[in-house]
Amino acid sequence: MSSNILLMIITLLCGFGILSFLYIRAKNEKSDVVQSDKLTFERLLDMVKYSLADLVKEENFFGVTDEEFESMYKRKARIQEAMRNCVYGIDSAKLIVQDLIRSTIAEQLETEEEILDVFNFKARDLEPRIKFEIIMYFYKKKYGKGALEKMIDNYQLDRERLEIEDKKFASYVITDEDIHMIYQKERLKNKLTYPVMLDIITLLVYQKYKGFGIVDTLREMDINGFNCGTSGSILSSISEKNKEVFQAPRSVWLYFRGKYIHLRFLTFQSEEELRRVVQLICRYNNPGPLTEKKGYLVNTMYDKSRVLALRPPAAEYWAVFVRKFTLNDASLESLIIKPYVQQGDIVVNLLKYLMMGQVTCGVTGRQGSGKTTLMTSLIKFIDPRYTIRVLEMAPEMYLRELYPERNILSVQETEFVSASALQDALKKSDAAVSIVGEVATDPIAARMIQMGQVASIFTLFSHHANRACDLVYALRNSLVNAGGFTSMVTAEQQVIDVIKIDVHLNYTTDGKRYIERISEIIKLDEGVPYPDYDKNEPLHTMNAITKEYYTRRTDRQTFATRDILKYDLETDTYETMDWLTPTLTKYILDCLPKDQVYPFKKFVNENWRL
Repeated sequence: MSSNILLMIITLLCGFGILSFLYIRAKNEKSDVVQSDKLTFERLLDMVKYSLADLVKEENFFGVTDEEFESMYKRKARIQEAMRNCVYGIDSAKLIVQDLIRSTIAEQLETEEEILDVFNFKARDLEPRIKFEIIMYFYKKKYGKGALEKMIDNYQLDRERLEIEDKKFASYVITDEDIHMIYQKERLKNKLTYPVMLDIITLLVYQKYKGFGIVDTLREMDINGFNCGTSGSILSSISEKNKEVFQAPRSVWLYFRGKYIHLRFLTFQSEEELRRVVQLICRYNNPGPLTEKKGYLVNTMYDKSRVLALRPPAAEYWAVFVRKFTLNDASLESLIIKPYVQQGDIVVNLLKYLMMGQVTCGVTGRQGSGKTTLMTSLIKFIDPRYTIRVLEMAPEMYLRELYPERNILSVQETEFVSASALQDALKKSDAAVSIVGEVATDPIAARMIQMGQVASIFTLFSHHANRACDLVYALRNSLVNAGGFTSMVTAEQQVIDVIKIDVHLNYTTDGKRYIERISEIIKLDEGVPYPDYDKNEPLHTMNAITKEYYTRRTDRQTFATRDILKYDLETDTYETMDWLTPTLTKYILDCLPKDQVYPFKKFVNENWRL
C-alpha cells in the first residue's frame, strides 16, 4: 500500500516537473517572439528599402483613366530618376527620396513614443555624431549651407588646442566633448518634438541607404573640402585588441579656411562603411570602377567638387579627398587685402599690371596655398577681348562659371585622351591666352613652354616649385626628359625666354595664406665675346677659349632671379624690393592700354622710388 502511494507521489512530481519545464520553455519562446517583433533601426532601414523598391517596381495601372495613367507613370519615372541621382548628392533628387522615406517611416512610427522606442533621441548617452546631426538640423534651418561655418565661429572650434600625443603638440580638433557642450548650451533636447525626430530619423536612414554616411551633412556645407581615411591605426582596427589606440575608421578631416580640423566625434565604425562611402563619392558620371589594379580615381561630383579616391593596395587604406567648388568672392582684393595686412594694395596693383602687360607668370607654392584661387582671380584683369583656353588634370578653376560672358574653353585629360594630346589640339583653338592648371608632368611642361613661345600671347600656369630658380631648373629638366632637347643649357634658355615672373604663395600652420614673394627671372647677357685668338701665344689662347666654352656650358649662370616684392610675416606687411628690369618694364608699357600707362608709371614711382 505504502509503495503504491510512493509511486503516485513520484508520478505526480514527475508530471509537475515536466509541466513546469514545458511552461518555462513556452514562456521563454514567447519572450523571444516578442523580442523579435520589436522594431529596431536596422529593421526600419530594411523596411524602407523594401518599401521604396516596391514603389519603383509597381506597375498596377489596370482600370485607370488615361489621365490617371499618365500622372502615375510620370510620378513613377520621377521617383526612379530621383533614386538614381540622389547617390550623386543632387539636392533635388535627395529631397524627393527623403520625402518618400519620411512618408514610409511616418506610417510605421505614428507617435513620439514609437520613435523613441526605435531610436532614443532623448537618451543621456546619445552619440556625439547624432547630436551633431541634430545641431546641424536646427542650424541649417537658419543658415543653410553656412550652418557648419556658423557653428564653428560661434564656439571658436577652429582654434589651436593641445589635444594630441600626450597633449604636448598643437593641432585642430573638434572632440566629443565639444559636441556635448554645444548640444547642452543650445538646449536642443527640449526641441525634439515628433516632427523634428521624424526628420532626424529620416536623415539617418537616408545616410545609411543612399547617402554618404557620416559625411553626408558635411558634404552639403560651404567649406574648402574634407578628406577621410587619413588617420588612425590600421592594425589595431583590424585586430581590435587595443581599444584605446586611435583607430583608422575615426578619420574624417575638415578643410576649413586653410586649416585641417580633425572631426574626432565622427567614425565610420568599420572599414566596410568607409569603403562604401569612398566608392559612392567617386562614382558620378561613370568614371569607371576603382579597382585593385587601378588603385586611384580622379573625378568630379555633381556640385563640381574635385574628388581623389584611393584604395588598397595602392594606398594603405581606403581614402577620399574632396575639394569643394563655391562661387564665393574670388576677387583679388578679397584674397590679399585683409584687416591685418599692410600695403596689400601694392600687390593687387602689381598683379593687375602684370596681367594687363601680358606677362607670362608661374604661380608656385605647395598644395593648399591657394594657387588655383589666385589664378582664377587674375583672369579679371586680362583683356576680355582675348580668348582663353584652359588645360587641367581635373576641373578646378571653372572660369566660365565666374566669367560667363568671355570666350573660354577648358579641357581635361581622360582615360583615353592625354593632356599632351589636348595641348596639341588647343593650338588650333585660336587661343590668345593659355592657362595650364598644374604643370605636373614632363610632357605638359615641355608643351607649356612651346605654347608660351608660339601658340598664344602669354601663358599663366601653376607649379609646386619652392624658389624661382627651382622653377627654372624643374622646367628645364622636364624639357630634356620629354625628349625635345639634348643640351641642358639650350633647354634652360628656352625656359627663361618664356617665364618672366614667379608669384610664390605660402601659408602658415594656423591657416594664414599670403604671397611670399614676387620674383623676376632675368636672362643674363649672352653677347659677351669669347677671348680673342692670339697667334703669338696659340697654346695659351686656345686653353683660355676652351676654358670659357666649357664654363659657359657647365657652371656659368644663364639667368638670375630678382625679388620685386616680399611679405614680412612678423609685421604682416608687403615690402617692395627691386623693380623689374628695363627690358620687362618696356614690354609691359608697350602692352598696356593707353589709359593705363600713366597710372602704371605713377604706381611704380610711388612705391619703388625710381
